[in-house]
Amino acid sequence: MSSPGSFARLWGRLCEGADQLSRAIVGGSILAIVLITLVAVWYRYVLSAPLSWSEQVCRILFVWSVFAGAAVLYRQMLHIAIDMFVVMMPRPLQGLVFWVNQLLMLASALLLFIYGLRISLDNMGQTFGALDITPSWFYFAAPYCGLLMMLFFVEKLVDPVRREPDGAVHL
Repeated sequence: MSSPGSFARLWGRLCEGADQLSRAIVGGSILAIVLITLVAVWYRYVLSAPLSWSEQVCRILFVWSVFAGAAVLYRQMLHIAIDMFVVMMPRPLQGLVFWVNQLLMLASALLLFIYGLRISLDNMGQTFGALDITPSWFYFAAPYCGLLMMLFFVEKLVDPVRREPDGAVHL
């Protein structure tokens, strides 16, 4: 039987892989948005032949970059937080506020996953715009984000180091 420390290490590697994938999605999406926009401007104003698909692809990429980025920020605990009153509380109460906050994040992640998956699957048969693709390409970003946030919540449970922010924030 494996020890809790080995489970934490294994889970940490899983979360690190998910984090790297999400970072690649964010970076690749932003790069693709910039390149597609440049090409679309060239086609519209230089060649006088606008691209009908560029806006829709950029919108899909933007949605994915936002949701994947939200999961990465949750793992690093770098979301915007107003902690003025929390840091004035006694240490034990700060810990309680931390776990209430994390449970609320878990509830949000569950809602993102369940309802995002539902709307994604419900819209598979529809088509969207000039690309003639399903709008589920937008919607699948929500359950992806929710699933990652649930993974990262478990990581915070098993690895106390992950309960500390990677930047200059407190909670």
